[in-house]
Amino acid sequence: MKDRKKELEKRREELVGRMSGLSPWIQGSVVVVKRVCGQKGCACHRGGNKHPAMYLTGKAEGKTVALYVPRKMEAEVRVWAGNYKKLKELIREVSEIQAQILKLREE
Repeated sequence: MKDRKKELEKRREELVGRMSGLSPWIQGSVVVVKRVCGQKGCACHRGGNKHPAMYLTGKAEGKTVALYVPRKMEAEVRVWAGNYKKLKELIREVSEIQAQILKLREE
């Protein structure tokens, strides 16, 4: 039982160490929508192809909100959102390990 606990603690510390390498992060989902631009002479106003625009969506006070992502930050924001998803998964794994450690104390 002590060996199992040590194994779990070691795995937990490895996961916690991986968390520190995931900075920065941002909560939300990256979505790309097609929209009409602000230039009146553009073909998108006459039924032509619309322009892609990226947003970060999430919940605030129970409502879905979208935050525009400037084109020059698109790759960076995708990394941040990906880091957040990885961080959530690591937190879930650490929590599962903690539950296993707790169960060992019950035996």
